[in-house]
Amino acid sequence: MAKMVKNKGLVAKIAPEAEYIIQGKESGAYVFEPHFSSAQRGKATIGDAKVVVLTSNNYLDLATHPEVIVAAKTALEKYGTGTCGARLHNGTTELHVQLEKACAEFFHTEDAVVLSAGYLANLAVISALADDETIIITDQYNHMSIVDGIALTNAQVRIFQHNNLEKLEYILKNSSQFKQKLIVVEGVYSMEGDLAPLDEIVNLSEKYDASLLVDEAHSFGFIGENSCGVADLKNVSDKVHLRMTTFSKSLANVGGCIATDRKTAEYIRHNAHQYIFNASLPPATVAGTLAALKVLKKEPWRQEKLWENTIRFRHGLQKLGLSTMDSCSPIVPIYVGDDQKNMEITKELLAKGVYIATAIFPAVPKNESRLRATITAALSQEDIDFALQKIAEVFQKHGLIA
Repeated sequence: MAKMVKNKGLVAKIAPEAEYIIQGKESGAYVFEPHFSSAQRGKATIGDAKVVVLTSNNYLDLATHPEVIVAAKTALEKYGTGTCGARLHNGTTELHVQLEKACAEFFHTEDAVVLSAGYLANLAVISALADDETIIITDQYNHMSIVDGIALTNAQVRIFQHNNLEKLEYILKNSSQFKQKLIVVEGVYSMEGDLAPLDEIVNLSEKYDASLLVDEAHSFGFIGENSCGVADLKNVSDKVHLRMTTFSKSLANVGGCIATDRKTAEYIRHNAHQYIFNASLPPATVAGTLAALKVLKKEPWRQEKLWENTIRFRHGLQKLGLSTMDSCSPIVPIYVGDDQKNMEITKELLAKGVYIATAIFPAVPKNESRLRATITAALSQEDIDFALQKIAEVFQKHGLIA
């Protein structure tokens, strides 16, 4: 039997939280990391139980699309399981180059830099471009990948209240001493489901000569006339300097990219540690992403189905008298407020055949816990109605519905 190694140096720091987590897992109270035993579509299997899936980023139901699977299999047989290297050395295949060109064409930019995760894409662009002569002006609800990217820089940082344009302008007006100004926002905010007022933010960026980075992770593929995101919806695509997206949502894969001009892209490739020192995406993943992008373009009914399902679900919640906050996207939060009650509701819904994730601090502010649904095109009307019925039962039990 192997000997157990104990980390004496960190025990005092980690023991209380680690013990709390272990107790939660052993008692069955732990609500995170359910073990899926099937693909995630409108329904999936967790353990032996069949559940309606209300938390999945498979927005357009492409994770099991036959063309995507065939493309990935073909690349796997041709290139093997991985490149075994970083992009600047042996980690670039012809498929990686094709994907970068496809992303640039989709966003109507000169170039695009593909990285191994959407999270890494935000780290890469922020850490590569911002220095000690930069001020980064960031929305308070920005994703943790943006927060972590900022932490890697020596830039000055100012935070403005969520979507508060007056505060944003106040900061810009008082930042003239900085050589570079970088505004960072999300197109759709990942825990609220609301949109950034990008047209007005673009106006401010031009007025005060600031660059603008928009994270389109939760809007790419189904928002805007060309499905390019909120910048597309607001008709300001050509005025946004840097656009980030991930492949793990609408394209149902993994990876991410920064779409921008040629010079900026090349600078990122040769200065971002996340590009230089990180293993590149496996060719099978790249091929699957390319195939998913093609399907996204030629099967617009998927976007239509996604929005039909989103409206049906949100209206159903509102009829029950539940708060969906300011959501106007397929991310539909259901406000609870109490962390413990939120986790209990998640467990009870799972037992009734509905999987929906819980969002508590630090993912959301303290005392603002919520269930976080992400609606997909894979759901049927029957799936949505079943889920609404079970949500009504559980919320009524907890006194959250009159």
